[in-house]
Amino acid sequence: MSAGDETLQPSSDSFWDIDCYKTTVKRTEDGLHMCSELMKLITERSEIEMKYANKLKMWCKKWSDIIDKGPEYGTNKDVLVGSLHEADAMGDVHNGIKDRLMEVHAELKKWKNENFKKAMVGGCKEAKQFEDDFKKAQKPWAKKLAKVQKCKKDYFNACKQEVAAQQALSQTGTGAVTEEQVKKLQEKVEKCQRDVSQTRDKYEETLKELNSYKSIYIIDMKEVFDNTQKFEEKRLEYFKDILIGIHHALDLTQINEISTIYELLKQKIGLSDASKDLIWWSQNRGADMPMNWPEFEEFSLEQSLSTRKEKSRPGVPISSNNDTIRSSKSSLHNLAGKEPVQEGKAVTAGVVASQIPSKANAVQSSNPFDEDDDEEEEDFSNQVGVLVQALFDYVGHEKDELSFKSGDKFEKLKDRDDQGWCTGRRDGRIGLFPDNYVKVVDQ
Repeated sequence: MSAGDETLQPSSDSFWDIDCYKTTVKRTEDGLHMCSELMKLITERSEIEMKYANKLKMWCKKWSDIIDKGPEYGTNKDVLVGSLHEADAMGDVHNGIKDRLMEVHAELKKWKNENFKKAMVGGCKEAKQFEDDFKKAQKPWAKKLAKVQKCKKDYFNACKQEVAAQQALSQTGTGAVTEEQVKKLQEKVEKCQRDVSQTRDKYEETLKELNSYKSIYIIDMKEVFDNTQKFEEKRLEYFKDILIGIHHALDLTQINEISTIYELLKQKIGLSDASKDLIWWSQNRGADMPMNWPEFEEFSLEQSLSTRKEKSRPGVPISSNNDTIRSSKSSLHNLAGKEPVQEGKAVTAGVVASQIPSKANAVQSSNPFDEDDDEEEEDFSNQVGVLVQALFDYVGHEKDELSFKSGDKFEKLKDRDDQGWCTGRRDGRIGLFPDNYVKVVDQ
């Protein structure tokens, strides 16, 4: 049964009783408190959205680094990294939810400040005003009611005294009582009866006066109560609007970006191609890789007496673009060592491997007694070289090698040898570096 269908019965704490309006006044103060509580609720939810967004982005970055440095390869690696972008995009979505919630929070705060003015002694001025209005409306009624209650008390006391006097008079027949005592008791009974009549009349008169004022009391109290109802109705309706605003901020079904995010994720997953990845692996890590099979080589005294350590030129870093995979035939062409790696071209792992020639093939047969030995240590102290710029980072693995970062500029003092090594000078130090890691800078 709803509250409106119930038959209301008078109670000791009825709204019409003295000071029972205070519950209604407190409701106004509670409305102010609920505004503050709802603001806290929105703030905490927005913090949850922000923390979730940050965790999604941290998770995306963490696993992007792990996968990038891990053993996965080919299109499957690209798909795995691409799928992590969903988390980053959803992080942006949840940051957007946080921002919209804080907009609702700002609206609620503004409404609260406009509708609830702080009182000097705590609470709000609106509740204080309602309390003053209720007191004013109830004051005349309270005075008349107090008079009625006093008359009622006097009447009841007179009735009790009459009953006591009647009992005392009725007991005179059972004992030795003089006629004078009986006469006094009769006079007392008569006096009590007159008191009862007088107090009753007074009681009825004040009660009649109270009831005649009841309609005015009801009108005055109802007017103040209606004002409190209108104020509370405004709060309840606004809270409903705020809850609708929260719903709009949280409703993921209304965010168009989400469908786009997952459509892109689906497309990214569709790019995974097992056949392409297996071919890449076979050409760069497996049976389709080129190989310098062992061949007979003549002994060279010049090679054995050389003080310079022979090196195999490293390949350039592997490009991340899987579309640059070259065939084994192309790798074998580079293996011949006739042409350096061209600037700007991506090189696959297979091509890199093919560019590391065998030391045995580098041995040249020449007269060990030739006075113009090419391996004789040269003096580059007064030589002016050609300015080159590093295309990639390189860390020297031997003491006679130069180390540099991509973009560094230094001098090339001697062109590449048969192994693909050039001699250069960087920061006053002379050493070797792979020729396919640099390009000549236009003067």
